[in-house]
Amino acid sequence: MIRAFYTASAGANSNQTYLDVISNNLANIQTEGYKSLKPEFSDLLYTNLTQVGNGSLMVGSGSKIDKTDTLFNEGTLIQTDKQTDFAILGDGFFAIQKEDEILYTRTGAFTVGNIDGENYLMLDSGYVLDNNEEPIILTEGENEINIGVYKFTNNFDLERVGNNLFRIANENAEYEISEVAEVKRGYVEGSNVVLSQEMVKMIQTQRAFQFNSRIIQVADEIEQTINSLRG
Repeated sequence: MIRAFYTASAGANSNQTYLDVISNNLANIQTEGYKSLKPEFSDLLYTNLTQVGNGSLMVGSGSKIDKTDTLFNEGTLIQTDKQTDFAILGDGFFAIQKEDEILYTRTGAFTVGNIDGENYLMLDSGYVLDNNEEPIILTEGENEINIGVYKFTNNFDLERVGNNLFRIANENAEYEISEVAEVKRGYVEGSNVVLSQEMVKMIQTQRAFQFNSRIIQVADEIEQTINSLRG
């Protein structure tokens, strides 16, 4: 019963974490450029039990969430007709300079900020960078905006820092500034969260959590009964 108690406890903890991930995805279903999260599970230790006359039997100890990956597939384009809104078609990221750090995002709902008499294209107090990795200054009457699109060899070299922004986590990460990437003006990219899929995952995970919780309760009751008989 002790084995069942700890195995079910591990399962309940994993399910609770999974529910937190699903809840975060659902909370950002209308967030522009949001990339959904997906947990990856790994098995806990196996125990080799010896059975008389039948050899050995491998018994698992449950599972845990080993890591949480970001799904970088595209979201649906949403037309806004705002001249400061942009969406990337295909792979790539916008680059945002915040103080001395350059961050990356798929969110293209930019604003205009006037700093020292110049109008900059901005996102959350950060400067949007062009193809030369320089802040974009808007000129009156200028129709074309040269927004840089930064393509990474491996998107998993990026890590989340909040507010739909990513930073380079791998010092060996490689990227290029694309000259042929297509950027649509007057559009933003929507969240890539699929409501129906997340709801199915939530129902399945809730049931698994309830099942593990019931096993914990039963194991505890049996242990109490055994202890009372020993007394």
